[in-house]
Amino acid sequence: MDKPRASSPAARATGRFRSPPFVLGGFILLLALVFLGSYALGAAVGPVGPLPGPPSTPSPAPGTSHPHHAGHPG
Repeated sequence: MDKPRASSPAARATGRFRSPPFVLGGFILLLALVFLGSYALGAAVGPVGPLPGPPSTPSPAPGTSHPHHAGHPG
């Protein structure tokens, strides 16, 4: 039978980086980097849609009657 190989110090050191606090911290760091990159790209590019302007036709305020029917019996 072969002798089992002794693990190297580097292999033993990686075990502690798989503990939940390190994994969670790495995930949060990755998430923050993605959001910061997205924000930086959005700030550099600017708005991609048309700027909002005034409506093409004014509409009556809610709850008011239509101006063409104001004086006529319904």
